[in-house]
Amino acid sequence: MHISVIINPRAPEAVDAIRAGVLKLREAGHTVHPRATFESGDAHRFAWKSAEYGADLVVAAGGDGTINEVVNGLYDWIEEQPGDGRPNLPRLGIVPLGTGNDLAGGMGIETGDPEAAVLASVEGVDYPVDVARVNGRYFLNVSTGGMGAEATEETSGDLKRVLGPVAYVVTGVRKFVQLRETRARFLSDGEVLYEGGFLLFAVGNGWRTGGGNWVTAAADPADRLLDVCIVQEMSHVDVVRIAPLIRAGKHVHHPQVTYRKVRELVVEAEEEMTVNADGEPLHARRFAYDLGPHQLTLVVPKVPEAPSNPDEVEGSEDAEHVPASEPR
Repeated sequence: MHISVIINPRAPEAVDAIRAGVLKLREAGHTVHPRATFESGDAHRFAWKSAEYGADLVVAAGGDGTINEVVNGLYDWIEEQPGDGRPNLPRLGIVPLGTGNDLAGGMGIETGDPEAAVLASVEGVDYPVDVARVNGRYFLNVSTGGMGAEATEETSGDLKRVLGPVAYVVTGVRKFVQLRETRARFLSDGEVLYEGGFLLFAVGNGWRTGGGNWVTAAADPADRLLDVCIVQEMSHVDVVRIAPLIRAGKHVHHPQVTYRKVRELVVEAEEEMTVNADGEPLHARRFAYDLGPHQLTLVVPKVPEAPSNPDEVEGSEDAEHVPASEPR
């Protein structure tokens, strides 16, 4: 097998562990090409080149931002290929090295042993998943707006390195004290899902965001639908009450939460706001969400299950009518 390993080399000890995993893969007969990133855009370019040169598997070793760059590189490559005889996308393995590791955590990928994660990216099972898109930016996991997105963007790299996932809590507490809601209209297929003030919203293809919050807890990454969760404006007291429910993914039917499954979504805000896609920030007043035409195959320990029952959410019945196109 031809394997490309794209590494964000921030932690030297992690790089040493990945090197040990690469050596074991080579000993097993695989051809492995490691590439280390040094600046923004490197992971995108390396992923694109890996697909162009015929890699069977691309392993993204880094945080959610590195994984997001790799996904965009792979998807941009497949979109540039001619329709007739279009080749297959490489499969994607993940070695989580970030702070939140929300995509990896939701998929059940080991977060504490980089060497084991490298080997598992070859030995795991294939899991074809959808690829979501917001304003042209692809993402695999979750895109958030409002308080959650602001907290993610304002959590500094230094704070994350010192405190790890607790850094998101520290910044989140600061945003909670300020507690300023945003006003917007959410539309899908001509229907207004919600209009008014909100604290946060999430559009999920996966489940977790913000360092372990199961915001889109009923998502199915392969159902050709997006899960939309809108937490409506509320008091400080109500925020305190709903926060542990969101953390555990038990807020889906809360009376101050709008939760739907949709094929596409448009968010129109009264003023410019920040939205992130797998942690990567975007700034605009209008955000258009949909799904890309091709699925991407993840390599995971086992096929994961949603923490909440997807069949209980309005819109679930649409899934069977929207097949993904080939190739994967």
